[in-house]
Amino acid sequence: MGQYVFGLDIGIASVGWAVLDEARIVDLGVRCFDKAETAKEGDPLNLARRQARLLRRRLYRRAWRLTQLARLLKREDLVPNAKLFAQSPAFTEPDTTDPKDQRQQTTSAWELRRQGLDRLLTPLEWARVIYHLCKHRGFHWISKAEEAAADSDAEGGRVKQGLKSTKTLMEAKGYRSAAEMVLAEYPTAQRNKQGQYDKALSRVLLGQELALLFATQRRLGHAHASERFEALILGNGDKKSGLFWQQKPALSGTDLLKMLGKCTFEKAEYRAPKASFTAERHVWLTKLNNLRIVEDGRSRPLNEAERAAALPLPYQTENFKYKSLKTALIKARLWHANIRFGGLAYPSAAQVESDKAKDPEDQTLVKLPAWHTLRKAFEKAGHPTLWQRISTPAPWYAASSWYAASKAASRFVVARPKTTPCCAWMCSPRRANSTWCLCTCTTG
Repeated sequence: MGQYVFGLDIGIASVGWAVLDEARIVDLGVRCFDKAETAKEGDPLNLARRQARLLRRRLYRRAWRLTQLARLLKREDLVPNAKLFAQSPAFTEPDTTDPKDQRQQTTSAWELRRQGLDRLLTPLEWARVIYHLCKHRGFHWISKAEEAAADSDAEGGRVKQGLKSTKTLMEAKGYRSAAEMVLAEYPTAQRNKQGQYDKALSRVLLGQELALLFATQRRLGHAHASERFEALILGNGDKKSGLFWQQKPALSGTDLLKMLGKCTFEKAEYRAPKASFTAERHVWLTKLNNLRIVEDGRSRPLNEAERAAALPLPYQTENFKYKSLKTALIKARLWHANIRFGGLAYPSAAQVESDKAKDPEDQTLVKLPAWHTLRKAFEKAGHPTLWQRISTPAPWYAASSWYAASKAASRFVVARPKTTPCCAWMCSPRRANSTWCLCTCTTG
């Protein structure tokens, strides 16, 4: 029995297979199955389960934070029972104007927040105000990057606009607090309905209101408005500590490293981030190595001169297309106009004459989004030429052996002795401080 070669082509909805011996194809076929996604939206089947799981975790963290708050209010003797808020969410009180004491009246937490700026609140009223603000504490951006990314998202843009409009309205009409503004502008409904953001309040705005309430109640002589108690609720001003600001932080440090795998080839190293300079460089070099052109009916890879001319081009435009490469190399007198790219479906003469054909060279060859984000940051900081120096290949890039090695590797990593810490801002801290520098800068 001779040797057999098994080939598999695994896709998201099929698996193609073939068996070959030394002289012929023994057998081949394909197995098709349904995609693991919904038919209408194309979402993964586990998306609904994942979203429900994340929602359960978020609700659990919120319930635990409010439980901690209720226990703190109990320790401060503001409420007789830590479960009071769960047992009496409406907080009905006897109507003192009714001699039979049969009717009930309720003062809303919004109204108590407004009254708290002018009069001394009872312990229960003060507890309700604190609990209400900590429970409905408004929207807060996790990071500046998340806030900047909201402009490109439809819903995020509406949230950002809603937060801006309520803040502008409050400043324009001179309201002292968010509650005072909401009750004056929206007396019948203080909450947004689903899909509405015209009443959106930021957590920073509500935090300022709670700090003002603490200062007012302390000035009026409230026994439970001390600076120590305020620090337990609002923290030390870093917008992270205190029960009002308490939130699970974004992944960082060792928690983030737990989510990373190790490199296939360098077992002791973590995988490089997709948005790093070297990872994007590897993507571009892989495409460059695999690129084939058809010249005079023959297919061939790019030669050294063509590669050297093409290498810096994607760093100059955000959407680098096939025709951009062709135009640049024709201008450099390395190509002629009749050269075509291998792998592109060029239209027939009949299609060209009917004006129904699309230019296949108008397709994107490569994108380097992380690099262009960095380039724009350089330009904004007043260093418009620094990115050009960093993206210029070092002399050791041009070696043919290096190109062969980068083609075989699953990610682009080139190690050279580090003589200066010039690239510490670009590499990870671990690598920048190690014996070898794994970056592509040309200084040092």
